Amino acid sequence: MKTFDIEKFHIIKGDDIDVSFLPMMVRRKLSKLDKIVFSLLENIYQEDVDNIILSSKYGEFDRLNEIISQYTEENMVSPIKFSASVHNYSVAAFSQMKKITNAYNAISAGEDSLATGIISAIIQEDTKTCMCYADEIGVGLIISTKKDGEYVFSQQDCKVEPIEEFIRFLNKEKNIWQSGLGVFKRL
Repeated sequence: MKTFDIEKFHIIKGDDIDVSFLPMMVRRKLSKLDKIVFSLLENIYQEDVDNIILSSKYGEFDRLNEIISQYTEENMVSPIKFSASVHNYSVAAFSQMKKITNAYNAISAGEDSLATGIISAIIQEDTKTCMCYADEIGVGLIISTKKDGEYVFSQQDCKVEPIEEFIRFLNKEKNIWQSGLGVFKRL
């Protein structure tokens, strides 16, 4: 079992994406996934975090399909589309824009991506992590392992609950969220 704290969270559903802080020329080149990540990071990133984790089921799958189609039809690929198709593009661009020098990584684990992102944050001892999950719904978390926390994770076989149930867990409407990798509980 591993205890941790969720110090702050932000949820994005539907078209509730605000990237008005970005210049118009930058905004128009972003995919929906990029916009979710930028919006989450703008809302939850704190200067005292030690690292950033981006988690997504399939990343820029739609953009990759566009690149494959473009290559098949035109025998060439737009360098801009190609560079933006990399899974960590949005977190790297945000870090560069905000002059953040902390480590970051990107995770893609299919249906287990949300849980994998959280577990990646909580296995690091004595850290504060900004974790963003971006897909059909965006969830940003500030996770701390610097002291005993209000939450605990235990690895076990269980049924997988959807992200809406995780949001209910964050909003303290339920005390347990089951992922494909284990159970998260509020103490």
